[in-house]
Amino acid sequence: MSRLSNRATDRDSTVAGVAAEALAERRPQGRILVAGDTDGAMEEALADGGAEVVSWHRLGLDGKPATPWPADGAFDGAVLRLPRGWAAFEMALHALAARLPAGAPLWIAGSNDEGITSAPKRFDGLAEGVETLTIKRRARLLETRRTSDSAKGNLEDWRETVALPLPGRDGALDLVSYPGLFAHGRLDTGTECLLQVLPEIAAGTAVLDFGCGAGVIARAVRERTPDARLTLLDIDAVALHAARQNVPDAECVLSDGLAGLGARERFGLIVSNPPLHRGKDEDFGMLEALVAGTKQYLKLRGSLVAVTQRTAGVGKLFKTAFGHADLLLETPQFQVWKGTPK
Repeated sequence: MSRLSNRATDRDSTVAGVAAEALAERRPQGRILVAGDTDGAMEEALADGGAEVVSWHRLGLDGKPATPWPADGAFDGAVLRLPRGWAAFEMALHALAARLPAGAPLWIAGSNDEGITSAPKRFDGLAEGVETLTIKRRARLLETRRTSDSAKGNLEDWRETVALPLPGRDGALDLVSYPGLFAHGRLDTGTECLLQVLPEIAAGTAVLDFGCGAGVIARAVRERTPDARLTLLDIDAVALHAARQNVPDAECVLSDGLAGLGARERFGLIVSNPPLHRGKDEDFGMLEALVAGTKQYLKLRGSLVAVTQRTAGVGKLFKTAFGHADLLLETPQFQVWKGTPK
Protein backbone atom coordinates (compact mmCIF):
# COMPACT_ATOMS: atom_id res chain seq x y z
CA MET A 1 0.00 0.00 0.00
CA SER A 2 1.86 3.03 -1.22
CA ARG A 3 -0.27 6.14 -0.90
CA LEU A 4 2.28 8.38 0.75
CA SER A 5 1.63 11.80 -0.69
CA ASN A 6 4.38 14.29 -1.43
CA ARG A 7 1.87 16.96 -2.42
CA ALA A 8 1.80 18.54 1.05
CA THR A 9 5.59 18.78 1.19
CA ASP A 10 5.74 20.20 -2.33
CA ARG A 11 3.05 22.74 -1.48
CA ASP A 12 4.89 23.83 1.68
CA SER A 13 8.09 24.39 -0.32
CA THR A 14 6.27 26.32 -3.04
CA VAL A 15 4.41 28.58 -0.62
CA ALA A 16 7.54 29.22 1.44
CA GLY A 17 9.60 29.98 -1.65
CA VAL A 18 7.06 32.40 -3.12
CA ALA A 19 6.60 34.18 0.21
CA ALA A 20 10.35 34.30 0.84
CA GLU A 21 10.94 36.14 -2.45
CA ALA A 22 8.38 38.80 -1.56
CA LEU A 23 9.67 39.18 1.99
CA ALA A 24 13.23 39.52 0.69
CA GLU A 25 12.08 42.46 -1.43
CA ARG A 26 10.19 43.97 1.52
CA ARG A 27 13.19 43.60 3.90
CA PRO A 28 11.25 44.12 7.15
CA GLN A 29 13.41 45.11 10.10
CA GLY A 30 13.17 44.61 13.82
CA ARG A 31 11.89 41.61 15.72
CA ILE A 32 9.71 39.39 13.53
CA LEU A 33 7.67 36.44 14.82
CA VAL A 34 7.35 33.66 12.23
CA ALA A 35 4.71 30.97 12.76
CA GLY A 36 4.61 27.60 11.02
CA ASP A 37 7.43 27.99 8.48
CA THR A 38 8.30 24.29 8.31
CA ASP A 39 10.35 24.82 5.15
CA GLY A 40 12.50 27.56 6.70
CA ALA A 41 12.74 29.69 3.54
CA MET A 42 10.75 32.60 4.95
CA GLU A 43 12.79 32.73 8.14
CA GLU A 44 16.01 32.64 6.12
CA ALA A 45 14.88 35.48 3.84
CA LEU A 46 13.96 37.64 6.83
CA ALA A 47 17.23 36.96 8.62
CA ASP A 48 19.25 37.65 5.47
CA GLY A 49 17.45 40.98 5.21
CA GLY A 50 18.53 42.01 8.69
CA ALA A 51 15.50 41.09 10.80
CA GLU A 52 15.68 39.37 14.16
CA VAL A 53 13.65 36.20 13.62
CA VAL A 54 11.79 34.37 16.38
CA SER A 55 10.25 31.06 15.31
CA TRP A 56 7.10 29.41 16.55
CA HIS A 57 6.26 25.86 15.53
CA ARG A 58 3.17 24.16 16.88
CA LEU A 59 3.94 20.87 15.10
CA GLY A 60 6.98 18.78 15.97
CA LEU A 61 7.93 17.95 12.39
CA ASP A 62 11.33 16.43 11.62
CA GLY A 63 12.57 16.84 15.17
CA LYS A 64 11.94 20.60 15.28
CA PRO A 65 11.20 21.99 18.75
CA ALA A 66 7.55 22.90 19.09
CA THR A 67 5.40 24.63 21.70
CA PRO A 68 1.64 25.04 22.00
CA TRP A 69 1.91 28.84 22.08
CA PRO A 70 4.44 31.47 20.91
CA ALA A 71 6.90 33.19 23.20
CA ASP A 72 5.74 36.25 25.08
CA GLY A 73 7.13 39.62 24.15
CA ALA A 74 6.68 42.53 21.77
CA PHE A 75 7.34 42.14 18.05
CA ASP A 76 7.61 44.57 15.14
CA GLY A 77 5.86 42.26 12.69
CA ALA A 78 4.73 38.68 12.19
CA VAL A 79 4.48 36.06 9.44
CA LEU A 80 1.88 33.30 9.53
CA ARG A 81 1.96 30.23 7.34
CA LEU A 82 -1.71 29.41 6.83
CA PRO A 83 -2.34 26.34 9.03
CA ARG A 84 -4.70 23.48 8.38
CA GLY A 85 -8.22 24.34 9.49
CA TRP A 86 -9.83 27.67 10.25
CA ALA A 87 -9.93 27.00 13.99
CA ALA A 88 -6.15 26.66 14.03
CA PHE A 89 -5.88 29.80 11.90
CA GLU A 90 -8.05 31.77 14.30
CA MET A 91 -6.00 30.69 17.31
CA ALA A 92 -2.71 31.47 15.60
CA LEU A 93 -3.96 34.85 14.35
CA HIS A 94 -4.98 35.86 17.87
CA ALA A 95 -1.68 34.61 19.30
CA LEU A 96 0.32 36.70 16.85
CA ALA A 97 -1.93 39.76 17.00
CA ALA A 98 -1.65 39.86 20.78
CA ARG A 99 2.10 40.36 20.36
CA LEU A 100 1.91 43.16 17.80
CA PRO A 101 1.28 46.88 18.27
CA ALA A 102 -1.43 48.61 16.25
CA GLY A 103 -0.20 49.34 12.74
CA ALA A 104 2.42 46.56 12.72
CA PRO A 105 2.59 44.44 9.55
CA LEU A 106 1.25 40.91 9.49
CA TRP A 107 1.99 38.69 6.50
CA ILE A 108 0.01 35.53 5.73
CA ALA A 109 1.30 32.93 3.28
CA GLY A 110 -0.68 30.10 1.72
CA SER A 111 -1.89 28.48 -1.47
CA ASN A 112 -5.12 28.98 -3.35
CA ASP A 113 -6.34 25.44 -2.70
CA GLU A 114 -5.74 25.89 1.03
CA GLY A 115 -8.14 28.82 1.07
CA ILE A 116 -5.71 31.73 1.39
CA THR A 117 -8.14 34.02 -0.44
CA SER A 118 -10.72 33.41 2.30
CA ALA A 119 -8.35 34.34 5.13
CA PRO A 120 -9.33 38.06 5.24
CA LYS A 121 -12.92 37.06 5.97
CA ARG A 122 -11.69 35.50 9.20
CA PHE A 123 -9.55 38.32 10.62
CA ASP A 124 -11.99 38.80 13.51
CA GLY A 125 -11.29 42.54 13.48
CA LEU A 126 -7.60 42.02 14.30
CA ALA A 127 -6.18 43.14 10.93
CA GLU A 128 -7.13 45.45 8.09
CA GLY A 129 -5.94 46.84 4.76
CA VAL A 130 -5.20 43.60 2.90
CA GLU A 131 -2.77 43.75 0.00
CA THR A 132 -1.66 40.79 -2.10
CA LEU A 133 2.11 41.21 -2.47
CA THR A 134 2.66 38.31 -4.84
CA ILE A 135 0.87 35.49 -6.65
CA LYS A 136 3.00 32.73 -8.16
CA ARG A 137 2.48 29.02 -8.75
CA ARG A 138 -0.94 29.16 -7.05
CA ALA A 139 0.63 30.55 -3.88
CA ARG A 140 0.37 34.05 -2.51
CA LEU A 141 1.53 36.33 0.28
CA LEU A 142 -0.92 38.75 1.88
CA GLU A 143 0.16 41.85 3.78
CA THR A 144 -2.13 43.45 6.33
CA ARG A 145 -1.87 45.72 9.37
CA ARG A 146 -2.72 45.10 12.99
CA THR A 147 -5.73 46.98 14.35
CA SER A 148 -6.17 48.07 17.95
CA ASP A 149 -8.85 45.43 18.69
CA SER A 150 -8.04 43.17 21.62
CA ALA A 151 -6.89 39.62 20.95
CA LYS A 152 -7.17 36.38 22.90
CA GLY A 153 -3.44 36.15 23.52
CA ASN A 154 -3.22 33.31 26.05
CA LEU A 155 -3.64 29.64 25.23
CA GLU A 156 -6.00 29.13 28.16
CA ASP A 157 -8.36 31.69 26.65
CA TRP A 158 -9.21 28.87 24.22
CA ARG A 159 -9.55 26.02 26.71
CA GLU A 160 -12.87 24.18 26.66
CA THR A 161 -14.26 21.33 28.72
CA VAL A 162 -16.37 18.85 26.79
CA ALA A 163 -18.44 15.93 28.07
CA LEU A 164 -17.82 12.72 26.11
CA PRO A 165 -19.64 9.40 26.53
CA LEU A 166 -17.16 6.51 26.41
CA PRO A 167 -18.12 2.90 25.58
CA GLY A 168 -18.32 0.74 28.70
CA ARG A 169 -18.60 3.69 31.06
CA ASP A 170 -21.72 5.00 32.74
CA GLY A 171 -22.13 8.72 32.23
CA ALA A 172 -20.08 11.20 30.25
CA LEU A 173 -16.48 12.06 31.04
CA ASP A 174 -15.32 15.69 31.17
CA LEU A 175 -12.23 16.23 29.04
CA VAL A 176 -10.19 19.30 28.10
CA SER A 177 -10.00 20.27 24.44
CA TYR A 178 -9.03 23.21 22.25
CA PRO A 179 -10.59 24.39 18.96
CA GLY A 180 -9.22 22.60 15.94
CA LEU A 181 -8.07 19.45 17.71
CA PHE A 182 -9.17 16.17 16.16
CA ALA A 183 -12.86 15.47 16.89
CA HIS A 184 -13.07 18.55 19.09
CA GLY A 185 -16.20 18.46 21.22
CA ARG A 186 -17.31 14.96 20.22
CA LEU A 187 -16.32 11.30 20.35
CA ASP A 188 -14.89 10.34 16.96
CA THR A 189 -16.71 7.37 15.42
CA GLY A 190 -13.44 5.58 14.67
CA THR A 191 -12.24 6.03 18.25
CA GLU A 192 -15.58 4.70 19.48
CA CYS A 193 -15.12 1.59 17.30
CA LEU A 194 -11.65 0.99 18.72
CA LEU A 195 -12.83 1.38 22.32
CA GLN A 196 -15.67 -1.09 21.72
CA VAL A 197 -13.22 -3.90 20.97
CA LEU A 198 -10.19 -2.82 22.98
CA PRO A 199 -8.60 -5.96 24.48
CA GLU A 200 -8.50 -6.42 28.21
CA ILE A 201 -5.41 -4.72 29.62
CA ALA A 202 -3.60 -6.35 32.52
CA ALA A 203 -2.56 -4.30 35.54
CA GLY A 204 0.78 -2.56 35.08
CA THR A 205 0.85 -2.95 31.29
CA ALA A 206 2.88 -0.34 29.42
CA VAL A 207 0.56 1.22 26.81
CA LEU A 208 1.38 3.67 24.02
CA ASP A 209 -1.33 5.87 22.51
CA PHE A 210 0.17 6.83 19.13
CA GLY A 211 -1.29 9.99 17.61
CA CYS A 212 -3.07 10.58 20.88
CA GLY A 213 -4.74 13.92 20.12
CA ALA A 214 -6.35 15.18 23.32
CA GLY A 215 -5.81 11.77 24.95
CA VAL A 216 -9.31 10.29 24.66
CA ILE A 217 -8.15 6.70 24.05
CA ALA A 218 -5.51 6.92 26.77
CA ARG A 219 -8.04 8.28 29.23
CA ALA A 220 -10.38 5.40 28.41
CA VAL A 221 -7.51 2.99 29.10
CA ARG A 222 -6.88 4.74 32.42
CA GLU A 223 -10.55 4.41 33.36
CA ARG A 224 -10.47 0.66 32.66
CA THR A 225 -7.01 -0.12 34.02
CA PRO A 226 -6.06 2.54 36.59
CA ASP A 227 -2.47 1.33 37.02
CA ALA A 228 -1.61 0.94 33.33
CA ARG A 229 1.62 2.81 32.51
CA LEU A 230 0.71 5.24 29.76
CA THR A 231 2.79 7.02 27.13
CA LEU A 232 1.10 9.49 24.78
CA LEU A 233 2.69 10.57 21.48
CA ASP A 234 1.52 13.27 19.09
CA ILE A 235 2.98 15.74 16.60
CA ASP A 236 0.78 18.64 17.82
CA ALA A 237 1.95 20.55 20.89
CA VAL A 238 -1.58 21.85 21.56
CA ALA A 239 -2.96 18.30 21.48
CA LEU A 240 -0.33 17.19 23.98
CA HIS A 241 -1.10 20.20 26.17
CA ALA A 242 -4.71 18.98 26.34
CA ALA A 243 -3.66 15.35 26.81
CA ARG A 244 -1.50 16.24 29.82
CA GLN A 245 -4.59 17.68 31.49
CA ASN A 246 -6.78 14.71 30.58
CA VAL A 247 -4.25 12.05 31.59
CA PRO A 248 -2.04 13.93 34.07
CA ASP A 249 0.09 10.97 35.15
CA ALA A 250 1.04 9.88 31.62
CA GLU A 251 4.35 10.47 29.87
CA CYS A 252 3.89 12.73 26.84
CA VAL A 253 6.18 12.66 23.80
CA LEU A 254 6.13 15.33 21.07
CA SER A 255 7.12 13.62 17.83
CA ASP A 256 5.99 12.89 14.29
CA GLY A 257 6.85 9.18 14.59
CA LEU A 258 8.00 6.27 16.71
CA ALA A 259 11.62 7.41 16.50
CA GLY A 260 10.78 10.11 19.02
CA LEU A 261 10.41 7.42 21.68
CA GLY A 262 14.14 6.69 21.69
CA ALA A 263 15.45 3.71 23.64
CA ARG A 264 13.03 2.59 26.33
CA GLU A 265 11.12 -0.32 27.79
CA ARG A 266 8.87 -1.97 25.24
CA PHE A 267 5.08 -1.74 25.32
CA GLY A 268 2.56 -4.48 25.96
CA LEU A 269 0.02 -2.63 23.83
CA ILE A 270 0.08 0.14 21.24
CA VAL A 271 -3.26 1.72 20.36
CA SER A 272 -3.89 4.24 17.63
CA ASN A 273 -6.41 6.14 15.58
CA PRO A 274 -3.66 7.38 13.27
CA PRO A 275 -3.91 10.50 11.10
CA LEU A 276 -4.37 9.74 7.41
CA HIS A 277 -4.03 13.30 6.13
CA ARG A 278 -1.35 15.94 6.07
CA GLY A 279 -2.99 19.26 5.59
CA LYS A 280 -5.68 18.75 2.94
CA ASP A 281 -3.92 15.81 1.29
CA GLU A 282 -4.34 12.10 1.96
CA ASP A 283 -1.09 10.77 3.41
CA PHE A 284 -0.65 7.19 4.64
CA GLY A 285 3.00 7.69 5.54
CA MET A 286 2.51 7.86 9.30
CA LEU A 287 0.27 4.77 9.30
CA GLU A 288 2.76 2.80 7.20
CA ALA A 289 5.65 3.83 9.44
CA LEU A 290 3.65 2.91 12.56
CA VAL A 291 2.81 -0.60 11.36
CA ALA A 292 6.27 -1.25 9.92
CA GLY A 293 8.10 0.04 13.01
CA THR A 294 5.89 -1.40 15.73
CA LYS A 295 7.79 -4.66 16.28
CA GLN A 296 10.82 -3.07 17.90
CA TYR A 297 8.60 -1.26 20.41
CA LEU A 298 6.41 -4.22 21.43
CA LYS A 299 7.12 -6.78 24.12
CA LEU A 300 6.80 -10.49 23.41
CA ARG A 301 3.12 -11.17 22.70
CA GLY A 302 2.45 -7.42 22.67
CA SER A 303 -0.03 -6.08 20.13
CA LEU A 304 -0.84 -3.11 17.94
CA VAL A 305 -4.55 -2.25 17.76
CA ALA A 306 -5.47 0.47 15.26
CA VAL A 307 -8.63 1.84 13.71
CA THR A 308 -8.67 3.25 10.19
CA GLN A 309 -11.17 4.08 7.51
CA ARG A 310 -12.27 0.97 5.67
CA THR A 311 -11.08 2.39 2.35
CA ALA A 312 -7.50 2.52 3.63
CA GLY A 313 -7.03 -1.21 2.99
CA VAL A 314 -4.98 -1.73 6.14
CA GLY A 315 -5.49 -5.50 6.39
CA LYS A 316 -2.79 -6.29 3.83
CA LEU A 317 -0.40 -3.90 5.56
CA PHE A 318 -0.96 -5.61 8.93
CA LYS A 319 -0.62 -9.10 7.50
CA THR A 320 2.61 -8.19 5.73
CA ALA A 321 4.10 -6.71 8.90
CA PHE A 322 2.91 -9.32 11.41
CA GLY A 323 2.37 -12.47 9.33
CA HIS A 324 -1.14 -12.66 10.75
CA ALA A 325 -3.68 -10.06 11.75
CA ASP A 326 -7.15 -10.12 13.31
CA LEU A 327 -10.01 -7.96 12.13
CA LEU A 328 -11.67 -7.07 15.44
CA LEU A 329 -14.49 -4.92 14.06
CA GLU A 330 -15.76 -3.79 10.69
CA THR A 331 -18.41 -1.21 9.93
CA PRO A 332 -19.36 0.38 6.60
CA GLN A 333 -16.87 3.14 7.40
CA PHE A 334 -14.17 1.74 9.74
CA GLN A 335 -12.05 -1.31 10.49
CA VAL A 336 -10.20 -2.16 13.70
CA TRP A 337 -7.16 -4.40 13.21
CA LYS A 338 -4.95 -6.18 15.74
CA GLY A 339 -1.44 -7.34 14.92
CA THR A 340 0.82 -9.38 17.19
CA PRO A 341 4.41 -10.13 16.09
CA LYS A 342 5.21 -13.84 15.90
